[in-house]
Amino acid sequence: MKIFLIIVGIIVLIFVGMSIAVNVFNKKNKKQRTEMEMANRLPKEKQHLLAYGAILALYRLESPRTLQVMENPEILKDGLSAAWEVNNTEEAIQTLEWLLSEGHRTKFNELLLALKAGQSFTEEEVGKSKECYESAQEGMMKRLSFTKSDFDQVNTIAAWDFERAINIARWSYIVGYLTEDQAWNYIERAANAASPIFQSWNEYFISFAFGRAIAYEGKINDIIWKGKELLDDKDSIWNEFNFKRSTVQESVALDKV
Repeated sequence: MKIFLIIVGIIVLIFVGMSIAVNVFNKKNKKQRTEMEMANRLPKEKQHLLAYGAILALYRLESPRTLQVMENPEILKDGLSAAWEVNNTEEAIQTLEWLLSEGHRTKFNELLLALKAGQSFTEEEVGKSKECYESAQEGMMKRLSFTKSDFDQVNTIAAWDFERAINIARWSYIVGYLTEDQAWNYIERAANAASPIFQSWNEYFISFAFGRAIAYEGKINDIIWKGKELLDDKDSIWNEFNFKRSTVQESVALDKV
């Protein structure tokens, strides 16, 4: 019994220590992001555009309010090459045009609808997509309090494509594959494409999460925590800006910057 209590005590201390370490790390990262924002301040119109890429920005521990990032450009260049086969301007443009005009949604929207309808699939047919979809749905219901009616509103994984387009445009600018004007053009196109499709940041996040689960066959536990930060924190970029953009007015404002 004594040994058991000692073991329990050690486990508790480990968890407490891990919790403290995570809190310290998060506070340090938030401070670094704030410093990055202050050093690279953008007008509100451009911050609103970047809000449509906020999930992946936070996932990579970056600020969603600046075009600049803290990551070493060489690491970004390696990542673009390994994950996207983007090694130059031409390949960056080809990838961005594909994400905006086709993306994974052209292939996987049909599967999303079938899964929502309760259609059964074997692993041989869809790989891990069904399992990851169910896990994503369960995780969002548990940690974000989403309901079935929330999921019913989303019939596309388009946010998965638009979110990645914004961040690839951002990274491609930083490594020198795109000019700043080119990067903002692609970011604005992605935001303008997303705004009419969804009604809220909740729907946008669900679409992104289902895209990651189905097309990427990825678990989304880590993504859910970023969604929670964006949706719940009163000072988050999503709680500052409406999901819908007044595209004409904001495009004019961008032209004046």
